[in-house]
Amino acid sequence: MTEKNLTVVDRDIVNIEDMAMSVGSIVKQVDLINDVLKRVMIESNDDDDISGHYGVIPGTKKKSLLKAGAEKLCLTFRLNPDYDIIREIREDEFIAYTIKCILKHIPTGDEIATGIGSCNSREVKYRYKSEISDRPVPSEYWQTRDPEILGGSQFRPRKKKKQWFIAEQIEDNNPWDKDNTLIKMACKRALIAATLNATAASDIFDQDTEGGAPPHHDDGNERAEPDEYDRPEAVRPDHLKNLWITIKNFGWTETESRNWLVKKYNIESSKDLTSAQVNEAMKYFKDNPKKKEESKQAEPETETPGEPSEEIPMITPGQTNILAMWDISREESEETLQKYFGTSELRYLSKVEADQLIEYKDTGIAPN
Repeated sequence: MTEKNLTVVDRDIVNIEDMAMSVGSIVKQVDLINDVLKRVMIESNDDDDISGHYGVIPGTKKKSLLKAGAEKLCLTFRLNPDYDIIREIREDEFIAYTIKCILKHIPTGDEIATGIGSCNSREVKYRYKSEISDRPVPSEYWQTRDPEILGGSQFRPRKKKKQWFIAEQIEDNNPWDKDNTLIKMACKRALIAATLNATAASDIFDQDTEGGAPPHHDDGNERAEPDEYDRPEAVRPDHLKNLWITIKNFGWTETESRNWLVKKYNIESSKDLTSAQVNEAMKYFKDNPKKKEESKQAEPETETPGEPSEEIPMITPGQTNILAMWDISREESEETLQKYFGTSELRYLSKVEADQLIEYKDTGIAPN
């Protein structure tokens, strides 16, 4: 008993903080990921396009990392994936795989991170196949998402040649046509999970969460990317910002443009627009610029809250991550932002405002 106690006493104590990365190194890594995101990665804007590195799930704001994007991050940080099957079920009417992805550092061979991914033939997108009709999806469906408008719970909207049609889900009792697709999808999910764990990039990307909708084709091909979403693509903040820049550049006033948007799309706010509607609106404003005589009579242009002008440098990724480490509740954060800057979200701060907020966090000196 005494020897055991002595062994414990003599054991070296490891302080994990002594081996921690510096704040500067963390900021540098985050800036590198954002630099790769801006200069190398391509956004997948079309549901049928599987060549992108990331995409934005409609109805959300965060980018979802796709397989090609995970591979680019692994290339950036010199990480090599290896896969283990940790669960496998192969029955006549059911197939399932659970995969563990291990990322190793190529120069050193050290294991950096792991991730788990699974896929099975009873997921909605693999359990059913879709037969697309020539009946277009009624516009009122998008207001309520009520499947009865389409004909019942077995019907869903599907996109074909960039138009939405009603499709019927039919159960497919032969999972073996998709065996290769299922294991590749499990590997892809494990890779993305491991990459996010290794790079600590979950604040930039979400896991690629494929929707429960069945794919528009079901031929068993090795398509390991998300299929089209069961709704029109939601507008991204940067896309919306481009709309307001276009409006300003082509001579429209805020009031004129808002009235046109509300009347055209029956919305309460420009944030309710879909990506397709923003593209259509931008084309309209470009095709119908205001004449100089009209502009002289127009009201003075005011900056739209939450829609910053092109000239203002916005908050940087490094500043965002410094503020993300502020030890206050979400409610306190939103209250502080609203009190001093008139917004509840960091992404709408300018670079100068972000510096003021960082100073307030460190010193308690309130922003001007």
